[in-house]
Amino acid sequence: MVIRVKIGGLEVAKSPEVLETLLGSCVALMLYDKGKKIGGMAHIMLPYTNDPNVKDPGKYANTAVPALITKMITLGARPNKLVAKIAGGAAMFKTSNTINVGKKNVEATKRELSKYKIRIVGEDVGGEGSRTVKFFLKDGRAVVIHKGKSKII
Repeated sequence: MVIRVKIGGLEVAKSPEVLETLLGSCVALMLYDKGKKIGGMAHIMLPYTNDPNVKDPGKYANTAVPALITKMITLGARPNKLVAKIAGGAAMFKTSNTINVGKKNVEATKRELSKYKIRIVGEDVGGEGSRTVKFFLKDGRAVVIHKGKSKII
């Protein structure tokens, strides 16, 4: 079954589920425990929030990482076995005045992962245009479709 991760959302599941999302400047953060075949995906829209009671923790890099880890542990994942993949963070607007939210999202996601000592084993970030990401929990493959081309990370 395909589980769609909504904008600012996060989902966790076990094999054989597939997690999927569509991105622009947002970042898809995927965490995976290979031995248990448990994975999670967050659709990160913004780098940071100061709100300790945020209703959608998947929306911000600094709340998505711990929330995803916590939800995965409840399914049986082992925090010391988690690896990460990230995709997205595109520059969606071609103006020099615009803050590159995509780049900031990628940087914030990497910074948060390093706090939890989670290694990034695959990424497809930056550039321009949207991406579709499918994360297969059966084997940990992430298929990224960007500008009509498919890439496995």
